[in-house]
Amino acid sequence: MEQRAEILRKLMAEKNIKVSDIVKKSGLPYSTVKAILERGAEKAGYVNVCKICQAIGISADDLEKMILNTEYRPTTIAAHLDTSDLTEAEQEDIANYIEFIRNKRKK
Repeated sequence: MEQRAEILRKLMAEKNIKVSDIVKKSGLPYSTVKAILERGAEKAGYVNVCKICQAIGISADDLEKMILNTEYRPTTIAAHLDTSDLTEAEQEDIANYIEFIRNKRKK
């Protein structure tokens, strides 16, 4: 699966953003946005990817950094839990603890 499109879809889910929201904010046709999100951003025009990123609230540079970070984890652990005041290491500890709890349940 194309990593850029996957990250964009994850960010949209985290922020509860729909394709129609991106269409309104970016001015791109619905079919273009849908195609980029489903088929991948690899062959999409740079300007279109930038518009989608901007509509989501990130820059194209942020998207590239997320791709380079192979251990990308969403910043929102839960919609009702504000982790903005935690360091990246503390957020990682929380994510690891959640994984620990899941693994306990599997036993």
